Amino acid sequence: MRAYDREYLFDAMETLGEAFDCAANRMDMPLQEFFEMFVSTGVADAFGAGAPRYVAGTSGAELVLDVCYRAGVDAGVPLVDLLSYGEGPAYWCGWSLAFWQWRTGRPFRNIAQLVTMDELAAWYHPLHEAPEEKFVEVAESHVRPLPAPLKRVREERGLSQAALAERSGVSLRAIQQYEQRKKNINHGQGQALYRLSLALGCRIEDILEYPLDDDWR
Repeated sequence: MRAYDREYLFDAMETLGEAFDCAANRMDMPLQEFFEMFVSTGVADAFGAGAPRYVAGTSGAELVLDVCYRAGVDAGVPLVDLLSYGEGPAYWCGWSLAFWQWRTGRPFRNIAQLVTMDELAAWYHPLHEAPEEKFVEVAESHVRPLPAPLKRVREERGLSQAALAERSGVSLRAIQQYEQRKKNINHGQGQALYRLSLALGCRIEDILEYPLDDDWR
C-alpha cells in the first residue's frame, strides 16, 4: 500500500527534483549534504508519508528553505523566486528518489544508508531518459545483495545475534532466518517485530525488507 495516491506522485517528484536542483545549483550545496539534512530533520519522513504540505503544497525552493531552517542552516540566497527547468543530474536525482521511495515503500532514511548521492548521480547518463520503473529496477539490483536490514541495524548497535535474542525475547533461530532471508521478516508477527525494534532502538520500518510488495515488478 502506497503512502499517498498516484495522483500526487508527479507533484512529489517535481518538488523533490526542484529541491535538489536548488540546493545544488543555487546554493552550491553538495547533494549528499542536502540529502542528509533532508533525512535528519525529519522532513523526509513527512514527505515519504505523503504529508500534503510537501507532496502537493510546496515548491522545491520552499522545501529547501524548510530543510535549511530546521537544520539551522542559512540558505544564503533568495530561492523562492528562482525557477528550476527540470533538467540536469541534480533535478533527476530528486525526481528519481521520490519515485523510488513511493514505488517501493523504502523510507528515505533507509535509502540514505544504502546509496550515496554521488552513486545516484552516476546513473544519470545511462538512465535519465529511461522510464522510472527501469531506474527502480537498477536501484534495487544495487541494494539487493546488501545484508538484510535486521543484520545491518543489529551490527550497527554492536549486538550479536544471541544478545539480540536475549534482549528481545525473539528466538535466535528466527533472527538467523530473518538475517539469512530464509524467512520473510515482513510476514513476522507484529509483537516479534515490535520487540526487535525496541531492543535495537529503531523503528519497525528500519528492519523490514523492501520493496514491501512481493509483486512490485
